[in-house]
Amino acid sequence: MNPDLGPRTKYESYKLITVIASLAIGSLFMYADRTVLYPMLKVISDEFRLSGTATGLITSTYFFAYVAMQVPSGLLGDRLGLKRVMIAFYLLGGTALLIMGFAAKSYFFLLLMVGLHGIGMGAYYPTSYGINIGTLPRERRGLASAFINSGMSVGTALGLVISGPIYLATGSWRFPFLLLAVPTILAPFVFIKYLPEPVNTRTCGRIKRDQRVDLRRILADRDLWFLNLAVFCSGYGFWVALTWGSVFFATERSLSLAAAGLFTALPALSAIPAALFVGRLSDSIGRRKLALILYPLQAAAIFALAYVRSIPALVAILIFYGVVGRTVSDTVLISWFGDHVFEKNPDALGAAVGVYNLVGMSSAIGAPMVSGLIKDLSGSLQVAFYIGSLVVFAGMICTALATEATRG
Repeated sequence: MNPDLGPRTKYESYKLITVIASLAIGSLFMYADRTVLYPMLKVISDEFRLSGTATGLITSTYFFAYVAMQVPSGLLGDRLGLKRVMIAFYLLGGTALLIMGFAAKSYFFLLLMVGLHGIGMGAYYPTSYGINIGTLPRERRGLASAFINSGMSVGTALGLVISGPIYLATGSWRFPFLLLAVPTILAPFVFIKYLPEPVNTRTCGRIKRDQRVDLRRILADRDLWFLNLAVFCSGYGFWVALTWGSVFFATERSLSLAAAGLFTALPALSAIPAALFVGRLSDSIGRRKLALILYPLQAAAIFALAYVRSIPALVAILIFYGVVGRTVSDTVLISWFGDHVFEKNPDALGAAVGVYNLVGMSSAIGAPMVSGLIKDLSGSLQVAFYIGSLVVFAGMICTALATEATRG
């Protein structure tokens, strides 16, 4: 058996499990911190008397800061160490969340803390997936990505589910942020104990930190760009549904605030077993085939979310979107991306993943604001969902143009 295919001892297996679990915990609280805000948007809007566009700017501010940190944090990670950069910025994000809960008394201060939180969390994706790609062999990359993405799904559901009930119990939209700030600040101590710095399994040595990362090679790679654009497209539809789903279901489908948050969490919960299955499947049959199936199905699901009106049909579509949606397709895409990067640029893992997530998460800046603008102009969010569906379908074309990475 080729020694590079995976762990050969129980100790090595344990080490890989702790790496995956630690990265999943980081993803969980990053997403919980982010999504706990969405059911509160209407409450915040009422308190500060905001328009739809100004309300959308809250989430867009987070994602602008988050996206702006992708490449710089990736470059810093490649130079100073991915683990070190992850810990420092995650602590910054947790601290900003704590301050937000205690002192966000005005709209502009809220925007400031949301932006600072975005800067802190912006370093997590390039550093965590840099560690994932640099630590785990190719034959386990899809399954590992699925477990990490499952942390995102659990965090998404947690933030959406607890937000409304905690607000109703306390009468304060700030308290959910305070509650989540505690485990967010504690998570870096898990990283310190269990995460390694990546090792280049092709050379059996630690990833070099003393050489200059050539961004031009990353930016000139045709396959990487098609995957970058594909993840942008799936992300656009996802963020339309996630950031505005609770408001849409509450205002246009007559659900309570707590029920709207619970409904919006359904895709995150159904995505967990689907991502694990698809991630493992992608390791054996290939990434491209699965992506070509998933993209048109998730486009149809987002269209249906705005089209159907009965509650049972809405529940069914939300669960179906979780099974085929962005969380699941991203498991395939990041593994596919990692296959290419590890073959071509193993010493620039952080920078490459930073570019990938910068492009992908740019959708999180545009989708909330564009959807809010559509709401202001038309009085309804329905058209915003239809546009999101079209953008996702365009992602299928991008996956069709990208090639499968060579196996080795």
